[in-house]
Amino acid sequence: MTDTPVQEQKYYEKLNISVLSIGKIKDTLKDDITSTLLAWKEGKMVDKQCYRIIGPAGVGKTQICFQIADELTEEVGKKFNIIMVKAPVLSRDDFILPFPVIDEGRARFKMLYSDFVPEGEDTCGLFVIDECGRGDHALQQLLWQVQNEYSIHRYQFPKGWFVISIDNPDDSEYSMDIIEDAAGLRRNLHIYTEVSAKDFLEYALKNDFHPLVIEYIQTHPERVYDFQSQKVGAVYANPASWEKLSDILWKMQISHRENKIEFDKLDPIAAGLINTNQTRMFLEFARDKKDINPKDIFYNFPQIKPQIEQLLKDNDNSKLSELMTSFGTYMVTSMPTYQEANLKNVIDFMLLMPIDTAALFMSQIDQYERSSKAFQYMTKLHVILTQKSTRYKKEFYDPLVDIGLK
Repeated sequence: MTDTPVQEQKYYEKLNISVLSIGKIKDTLKDDITSTLLAWKEGKMVDKQCYRIIGPAGVGKTQICFQIADELTEEVGKKFNIIMVKAPVLSRDDFILPFPVIDEGRARFKMLYSDFVPEGEDTCGLFVIDECGRGDHALQQLLWQVQNEYSIHRYQFPKGWFVISIDNPDDSEYSMDIIEDAAGLRRNLHIYTEVSAKDFLEYALKNDFHPLVIEYIQTHPERVYDFQSQKVGAVYANPASWEKLSDILWKMQISHRENKIEFDKLDPIAAGLINTNQTRMFLEFARDKKDINPKDIFYNFPQIKPQIEQLLKDNDNSKLSELMTSFGTYMVTSMPTYQEANLKNVIDFMLLMPIDTAALFMSQIDQYERSSKAFQYMTKLHVILTQKSTRYKKEFYDPLVDIGLK
């Protein structure tokens, strides 16, 4: 008789907190800060909130803090500064030091504060503590005062400064020193971020990532984060490493006389960012173009239809499911403008796919908030498709609605 392995409890399960995408966390924090400022303006002196973002390394926790500061600057109409401190490389003395002075004939100690401490009574900003749980105990005690009282010793932060701490989950993949007594837990609003290919792709499209990276993750959204390699201590693909790879691709392409990428030279460099296995799959995609690109479903469906028909003939349900998921990811991130030919391609593709596989497409869209641009785009597209094709409505849309009702 063998013992049933005990499944490790996830950190967010231990804390019993919400799990949101990185984009949703950004919007949540930004909205709360904006609402706080508005309440103050209207004379309601509500307490400001200290936030703690928890999630896997490389998922974009640090990056969204800069995005929040930039967007608040634009939306509020006042400059939002940002001070980013790295807890693992700092000590308590990097923030505050006592020094002796003679005052009225008596020896006293006064405090010397560093430039990490926000200044300016009328200033606004974000004080971000990166990798808070990896700081030493003395530093954490000081930072707890920052998170609880928005002050260091007797120095009070300017009213318009908000505190965000960032942590990796306290589980087997990370070395943490998180003190979680009741007082520590009550200091923050804790939110856990999940990995989201959609959020990564929206950021990648907005920031002009190299097309090969965008197309690869649109085709294989499940590869945006390599959890298996991370768990064994290997180099692993994550949103931050894909961004670095994008920069390398752009540099190679721009510096080449014929604007080409030399894949042999790219191989060892990419392996150092996303590991050798992920690099092999990426290079096969980029060089050989064997995978079905979801973009081609939208623009060139007749050319790739034989490949899909072969998958159907082989009953390769795994590949068909991946293809449907990648097509959904492409549509909600790129939201391409459609003409008659594109609409026909979408109809022909959907009607070709098994109904249970096509259901993945609808369930994927149903995950998005009704007010989001992605959901509104896809809803409008479905309305147009049902109006243009009786077959689409009868053989695809109506059966999926029935499945959803059941």
